[in-house]
Amino acid sequence: GIVDASKPHFQQLQEQLIGHGLNALGSLSETINNLHGSVTGSR
Repeated sequence: GIVDASKPHFQQLQEQLIGHGLNALGSLSETINNLHGSVTGSR
């Protein structure tokens, strides 16, 4: 049916969203680490 046909597409979309989310989290934590490093380094 229609649902079965859209399932692979939905799964692919979900994986892409998760991938983007992980990338965003990674860059966010990297930014926090950089900020933290500059704050502690200036003491």
